[in-house]
Amino acid sequence: MTRARLCVAFLVLPLLFPGFARPGPLAVSTDFPGGSAEVRAIDEGEGRIEIAPSHHENAGWPCWWYFRVDGARPGRRLTLRVGASDKPYRGDTKLAAGWSLPQRAVISADDVAWAHTAPGVVTNGGATYEITAPAGRFWVAWGPPFLPSHAEALLRSVAEESPGSERFELAKTREGRPVNGIRIGTPNAPGAVWVQARQHAWETGSSWVGSGLVEWIAGDDPAAVALREMAEIWFVPIMDVDRVTIGAGGKESVPRDHNRDWDEAPIYPEVAAAQRRLLGLAEGGRLRLFLDLHNPGPGDKRPYFYGPLDYEQMPAPQRGNYDRFLRCAVEAMRGPLAIDPKYRFATYVKTDEERRRVSGAWVRRHGGENAVAVCLETAWNTPDSTAEGYRRVGREFAQAVARYLGACGSGGPVAEGTAF
Repeated sequence: MTRARLCVAFLVLPLLFPGFARPGPLAVSTDFPGGSAEVRAIDEGEGRIEIAPSHHENAGWPCWWYFRVDGARPGRRLTLRVGASDKPYRGDTKLAAGWSLPQRAVISADDVAWAHTAPGVVTNGGATYEITAPAGRFWVAWGPPFLPSHAEALLRSVAEESPGSERFELAKTREGRPVNGIRIGTPNAPGAVWVQARQHAWETGSSWVGSGLVEWIAGDDPAAVALREMAEIWFVPIMDVDRVTIGAGGKESVPRDHNRDWDEAPIYPEVAAAQRRLLGLAEGGRLRLFLDLHNPGPGDKRPYFYGPLDYEQMPAPQRGNYDRFLRCAVEAMRGPLAIDPKYRFATYVKTDEERRRVSGAWVRRHGGENAVAVCLETAWNTPDSTAEGYRRVGREFAQAVARYLGACGSGGPVAEGTAF
């Protein structure tokens, strides 16, 4: 090939193949929605990149990282070193390193399809991942990103698949971004289900779980068709759109995060809007399930539910609803990320005042005696904690909802081995 043709090829290839980039100085970029990384060092000769999560003042835990690498040579072995943020996120409090250091990072050649890296070496001070550059330009993240663009694509797809569904804007955020959702099923059905994800921006797995849930509900499985006939389902894939967009963690934001904003005067418009819709469902006696999707701590290896702190004091019929719901979940959510057959209780929330501001507690006060309000925590630090693994949890969770509102909800003993 002549020198002229070679130059033309190097100019055209990046346009035809976005993952192609001429080898050059390694560089890290975060100038895109959800991007987050504080570059600590790049050693071109050694092929080493060192980063920490970006710190966003008053925007919660600095644990999420997601960045693009440019200037790599495809096939080259690189070393990624991730350290914890050394900046306090609330007062003088610094975040424990474990929240920033998954056993496996994720990597993508196109910012669309993500795969786990090999397990890294994780210590109290940081994590080291050995990776192979899949292209001259590629992306690396704490976990599979789920951004407002993913939410938009999901809602559009579900709306196209579900005639009669209705997309809605729940609210505009404090920074003017839309918080969107979708309603599917039978309008004004006797039963209503509210599902929301991402009250904490870093918990990307929760939106993927919600994706699997709503896709199954909108599908052609006979149980999904029956569920849509008997119920009206409301779904919001991202609540904290602002902090998801800027790549912040969200949890324990100043003055408070979304999941601690559920009182009589919320500071977040999207929380206030959700409350209004939920009150309307409750006043009509239709609210049956409130499902809040989250991710837990790094040491949790299976999904579990947070149940009501006053479970032991509940009237028998109301407690029976929680028992039956858990039984349905145990029957449906079989794994590989199988549900823990026991409720957990958020006793780590120390004051009654703060406990009352948790979303599930607010719904239990206002949702009516037939409403079950739970938080699903889906493990993120396992080999199955991938986009597809999360979506499977969501599909199985949707099947649990169908069981609960159908035959499973009619009663019967709690599954053997279930404890409270």
